[in-house]
Amino acid sequence: DSARNGFSFKGIKDYLECYRSGKLTPSQVAKNIIAMLEDCDKSTPPLRAIVQWDQEQIMLMAEASTTRYRNKCTLSYLDGIPVCLKEEFKVVPYHHRVGTVYLGTEPETEDATVAKKLREAGAVIIGVSNMHELGTGTTGCNPNRYHKIPRNPYKPNHFTGGSSSGSAAAVAAGLCPVAIGTDGGGSVRIPASFCGVVGLKGTFGRISGHGSLPLSYSTVSVGPICTSVADAAIVYSILAKPDPLYPYGLKQPKATLSDMCAPDLKGLKLGVDWTFFKVCPGELRDALPVVYSVVEHLQSLGATVVEVTLPEMEEARVAHVICILSEMRDFLQPDFNKHFQEMNLDTRANLALASQFTALDYITANRQRTRSMRFLREIFSTVNCILTPAVPCTAPRIYESDLLTGSSDMSFTVRSMRFMQLGNFTGIPGLVVPIGYSSAGLPISLQVMAKWWDEAVLLRIGLKLEQFRYQTKKPSIYYDILA
Repeated sequence: DSARNGFSFKGIKDYLECYRSGKLTPSQVAKNIIAMLEDCDKSTPPLRAIVQWDQEQIMLMAEASTTRYRNKCTLSYLDGIPVCLKEEFKVVPYHHRVGTVYLGTEPETEDATVAKKLREAGAVIIGVSNMHELGTGTTGCNPNRYHKIPRNPYKPNHFTGGSSSGSAAAVAAGLCPVAIGTDGGGSVRIPASFCGVVGLKGTFGRISGHGSLPLSYSTVSVGPICTSVADAAIVYSILAKPDPLYPYGLKQPKATLSDMCAPDLKGLKLGVDWTFFKVCPGELRDALPVVYSVVEHLQSLGATVVEVTLPEMEEARVAHVICILSEMRDFLQPDFNKHFQEMNLDTRANLALASQFTALDYITANRQRTRSMRFLREIFSTVNCILTPAVPCTAPRIYESDLLTGSSDMSFTVRSMRFMQLGNFTGIPGLVVPIGYSSAGLPISLQVMAKWWDEAVLLRIGLKLEQFRYQTKKPSIYYDILA
């Protein structure tokens, strides 16, 4: 628990209190959500967070949960909790479109592993969320007929970030306290940062990606977007397990939340490379005093701050782009040939760029990965985590032309991924936590990264980071489902 002045997002705990006290049932909450989903589709502009939903499916899951509460035999902390999953995952009975107009022509008949685990935990899946087409961008701009552009709940004329755009918008707008995304170049952490909520990218392989489109097999991790660090920890503890259908995570150590709720940060060393904060432009550089205050706050709780240097970051960033784009181009080669005319313009541009990389580029990039992982091993022998800005800018504005033809701004894409790529390239986990707002009222976040499989330390530090923000501003689009 952390005290809040004024507005606070409704999280898992608020839902559980309503259900356990009998104030509301999951069925009543589901009816509220259905009414809100209808409303946000009709609003001007439409929110476009959830792109496929089914009233009957929502009510079936909610009624089953209501019965379990009545009989006092709930399945987990997620029983009755509304969740959504990025359209990249297979979720019965929705179309597995992955942000396109040409995939998923038939309704899905089999769940992805994460969807299956959420059902087994009693969660109420309210639908699948919008995403940047095929995960190829970081704005969330997707002008095609099935998707349209999701709006940032803090400022609806700004982007949500991508590619897990609808997931972050749904959580920030109050439609559900939990959403699941995928992250190959910041795709969970960028939209979470732009929308002022918490985003966790697990260690590569920690949460099963089985049943999501395997766009890039060496960079993509799965993770939750939530209203709080505690909620992210609950979801993580339920989803982070080996899956026989997903070989990358079979040998993982057991996921724990050890010391997460310790009263202080004594004994922890936080690595900070200050050059990262000083290179941020305009409004984020103006927020530097806030960052210094955050670091002082963590020190006051017993953490030691150690200055570190992350070597060869430019090389790692270029190598990450070569790896992710080469793997996406390899997987999407048949689509590029067959469905080129049906793709968004920026998707075509990115895949065309990807075709210019050679086998030699890919091999060299993977040699850089080995070097970067070795550097990180050395750094993590001296510190428990690394603190960086989340995104070096705030959510960009949506222009009229974006609604029609989309947005292709390569310099923005590169800039927005700047502090994200190291985690994807080397597989280490990362957590973004909101710490405040720009002068224009847009959210600003910090990122914490830790060594492989050490999500517990991220969550421990994340809880304390969360306490720093003395006030949470209410998004201009917000649905209070429990009101």
